[in-house]
Amino acid sequence: MTLQLQGNKQWLCFAIEDETYAHAVDKVREVHDYITPVPVPGSPSYVDGVLNIRGEIVTIVCSRKLLGIADSYDARHIIILESDNGLVGISVDEVIRITLLDLQNMVHVEQKNTLSPIYATVKHKQQLIILADFERCFNQLEDYE
Repeated sequence: MTLQLQGNKQWLCFAIEDETYAHAVDKVREVHDYITPVPVPGSPSYVDGVLNIRGEIVTIVCSRKLLGIADSYDARHIIILESDNGLVGISVDEVIRITLLDLQNMVHVEQKNTLSPIYATVKHKQQLIILADFERCFNQLEDYE
């Protein structure tokens, strides 16, 4: 998958802990209030379980576990993303807004962990926003699905 990284693009901003993250809107299908997923025995530790959303089984991944943040179950929303492997939900503390980000000043982050969705940061209105691409993590999910 190739990300479009030039010019302005819409991003869904969300909070995890005290940080603001953003994911490209073009991969976001919908946002739901948090519902506790049904656990799946034998799934990776970062998978909270599955939900039936309008007849489709959606794997719910804990953003905190993917990011190595203590899991305090403060999730209030689930962002449903379309990926090459189907729909996947990401639990986040709070969805904030959709905004345009100018990626001219984007700074790439060195990838140390293959499961980390973080690939860059960008300054927007005096705030640092962390750019995430959760789809790069979803290839790992194929192993148990």
